[in-house]
Amino acid sequence: MAIGLACALLGGPYAAKTGTSSRLRLRPRHVLMASDASDGEGQVQISDEDIELLRQVLPEVKELVVLQKGNTGLIMELAKSMTSIKAAKGDVLAVEGQPDSRMLVIAEGDVRLERPQKPMPRVAASRGSYFGAECLLGNSPHRSSAVAESDCRLLQLDRTCFDAVIMSQKADDGFDDDEEDDEDEDEDGDGASCLPGDMVDIFILSDSTGESASASVRTAAQQFQYCSGSTCAGSRTTVFRFIRSQSEIQKIVADASSKKAVLVYTFMDPKLHQVVIDECKNHQVEGIDLWGPLLGSLEQRFGAKRSGIFGRHQVVTDEYMTIVKAIEYTRKVDDGVLPNLWDECDIMLIGPSRAGKTPLSFYLAQRGFKVANYPLIPDEDPPKELFQIDQMKCFALQIKPERLQAIRTQRMKQFNRKNTEYANLNNIKKEVSWIKNFYLRRGPKWPIIDTSNAGVAETASRIMEIMDRRKGDALAASCESALTL
Repeated sequence: MAIGLACALLGGPYAAKTGTSSRLRLRPRHVLMASDASDGEGQVQISDEDIELLRQVLPEVKELVVLQKGNTGLIMELAKSMTSIKAAKGDVLAVEGQPDSRMLVIAEGDVRLERPQKPMPRVAASRGSYFGAECLLGNSPHRSSAVAESDCRLLQLDRTCFDAVIMSQKADDGFDDDEEDDEDEDEDGDGASCLPGDMVDIFILSDSTGESASASVRTAAQQFQYCSGSTCAGSRTTVFRFIRSQSEIQKIVADASSKKAVLVYTFMDPKLHQVVIDECKNHQVEGIDLWGPLLGSLEQRFGAKRSGIFGRHQVVTDEYMTIVKAIEYTRKVDDGVLPNLWDECDIMLIGPSRAGKTPLSFYLAQRGFKVANYPLIPDEDPPKELFQIDQMKCFALQIKPERLQAIRTQRMKQFNRKNTEYANLNNIKKEVSWIKNFYLRRGPKWPIIDTSNAGVAETASRIMEIMDRRKGDALAASCESALTL
């Protein structure tokens, strides 16, 4: 079934900028009109056909990992809590960078997805496509803009309903069906299971982008995925960035206190840093200072005070230029072109079409690696240059047929095509089998990495670990940055 177009194509959340595309003629915020089919309590009635559609779509929402565990009861509860709303042609359904509190699934009609603030081709979305899932997880803005291309009917999941259903399910069950069998095995308290709890709010505060704190929180939260299958099922992260005043901090900490939130902060400005400490103490809010201890230690070692300057200009170092050159090289040789340049690469990715080679290539390029990639096609010999480069640079990607079919089906929907041979499951199974045999025959030294359920960062980390371990231990693989003055 459809995987969310906006989420499949776009990156992380983006802050709102002034102005929007001239094509987006914004109407009042509540542009969608409720369906006339309403029950006695004022809730919009959805049909059995709608529920069947949602039963297929919701497990494919990649942002909501808790739904991907196959908990049919939970999925049906969410489907039944959703409402049907209407939109007229030209209505703006979502604006990139604008916060919202709902996810929308298209039941009828066509919607145009685009990102006016970032270069992106327009994407035509239709029945079964969704957008706004990221908005259910916190104060995250829309990743794309959405405009009704025709009169539409959409199925709406509100954040409040989502929270209520998720938490009631946890309270009733404690564990998902597939985890109940493991309960007896974990009586020794080794942490393989946990009791259901209340929603945990995590507030991230920063006088800059908040990216370092967000990354740290995400990494830490991954340690608790065994609890509910998804950190988003039991926690919500809200990022407050570019904080400039004491009053902003006071309001945020007061809100954190009312929600019993954990507060994580990174401040370069010493005055704002102290305000956060004082306000957390006054409101008895748990505050975690990520940068303070490090900056304090460096002040002692340098014998100087921090500048307190945030958002400084990027210094053009040799390391920075290495990254720029790596990105340019990776762009130039993407998708198997210019094999005469492959000998310059640091990493060569090989795998089937839509296995995630391109996003992985650019992720690694942003870390200074020149990356080439080649899409394998059954019964087609790759260029000879693939076997002439150092084979230790090659990494083979594999993916489960069902996952590959879902990705390709979504890709075809972007072009309004259905039931193509490209996305046929039987054909994909044969293709995946052929590729595995190809790896054994032609690339016996290539490490094989499964990308079926791994994100770009996880796969990249695995590749970098393999490369480092080839050098020896962590001491041999250590990297020293250029001297900074």
